[in-house]
Amino acid sequence: MTDLEITAVSPERYRLSGELDMASAGVMQESLEPAVRAGGNLVLDVGELTFIDSSGIRAFVALAERMNGAAPLVLSNVSTSARRLFDIIGLETLPGIEVESYA
Repeated sequence: MTDLEITAVSPERYRLSGELDMASAGVMQESLEPAVRAGGNLVLDVGELTFIDSSGIRAFVALAERMNGAAPLVLSNVSTSARRLFDIIGLETLPGIEVESYA
């Protein structure tokens, strides 16, 4: 059992809430695989994530890689603390990933 909820907001947009860690990263990747295969945009609203570890970050990178540059993986509603983490590790400098902070 994981503490991650994935809610489809639209065919291209999903809301993640809870914890994205070693126990849930694979679940997220499997759940989003149909959207990745469909091509086009993929936006993940991460504003309700309460925890993310290196496995979760690696899952974002793997999703972006599987999208093969067809469109970027967009992480939206990124909290200030998550944004600092993403900046430190250079997540947005990787190909195919965009990070949008809270408005």
